[in-house]
Amino acid sequence: MNPTAHFERNIFRSGSSTRLLHITVSLMAWASVQIFGQSSNMSAPLSDVCVELNQVAMTQIANGKLKEAELALSAFLKSGAYEARPACAGLVLNIMAAFMSVSGRLGDGSRLAEQSVQTLEKVYSPDDPALLRPLQILAANSFEQGMMGKAREAFKRMQLIRIRRPEDRALLHGMAAALSQAEGSLPEAEADYLAALEAWQEAGRGETADAGAALCGLGSLYIKEHRLSEARQAVDRAVAILSTAKDAVSLDRIKLLHLRGVLQTRQGDWQRGEQSFHDALALADLEPWVDPVTLRALLNSYAEALRKNHQRREARSIEARASAIPVDHTATAIVDITELLPKTKPIKK
Repeated sequence: MNPTAHFERNIFRSGSSTRLLHITVSLMAWASVQIFGQSSNMSAPLSDVCVELNQVAMTQIANGKLKEAELALSAFLKSGAYEARPACAGLVLNIMAAFMSVSGRLGDGSRLAEQSVQTLEKVYSPDDPALLRPLQILAANSFEQGMMGKAREAFKRMQLIRIRRPEDRALLHGMAAALSQAEGSLPEAEADYLAALEAWQEAGRGETADAGAALCGLGSLYIKEHRLSEARQAVDRAVAILSTAKDAVSLDRIKLLHLRGVLQTRQGDWQRGEQSFHDALALADLEPWVDPVTLRALLNSYAEALRKNHQRREARSIEARASAIPVDHTATAIVDITELLPKTKPIKK
């Protein structure tokens, strides 16, 4: 079966649980190197405690109990039982932020990522790799929500980090590409997307959802530049990856279907474009959380295709749904964990 057909057959199968598990495992492994392995204050018993805390928090948010997970972290920080508890709490906040983000809850993901940064910077210097992942989540989520100033600020802080691994370099290039594209610096954006893809390949992750996302970004750039043949190649490659990647989630597929629909309409194939938008929306409607900015853009594209295909009644219905989405969508903080931290200086490396 060719990749596109396989993708179509599996398009309504959510991979959220798989990727959330993948994120938890990979970030804990990352932390053992970036955090636990770098400080004399971090001992094996603390690692065990941190793993247990993470398991408690992840179980709670997987069951829809985000407030309870945050309260558990608050209690941990108040306990005073471990000298390096801010590093542990910062790590768990990072994982929670990633969980929320791939679930489509970008507001909560941004808030938790920001708290992770504020927690970790109490014990790590501004250029420490421990800060890279939460900063990347904060930058990416802010970008997705149209908060460009906040995204640029987080990215500037990412640029201060000492990059050690190809996957970290890929995160930096990917964020740089998205910002350059939004600012209209398309040659720079293309160079960064290609550099990100090369870095993912070097890291042995050229067939993951992260690489698929970079290809989607590259495809959208080529569409802007009217390089439709190259856009089609990038989109087809993204389809091939996201149809089989174990870490792909519904949001990845929603964005890919939307992008494919845009490409098809730019090529004049409004019928197929309408079908792609329809499939993306059907998948979005199965998800409990889809960011309003993402959903509104998809609905507007779908409505335009419906009108082009002379389905005005359906178009009006979709337009009404898009108009009903609030323009400003901000998550309310439940617990600001950083307020519980002692005022300490970063560890000097």
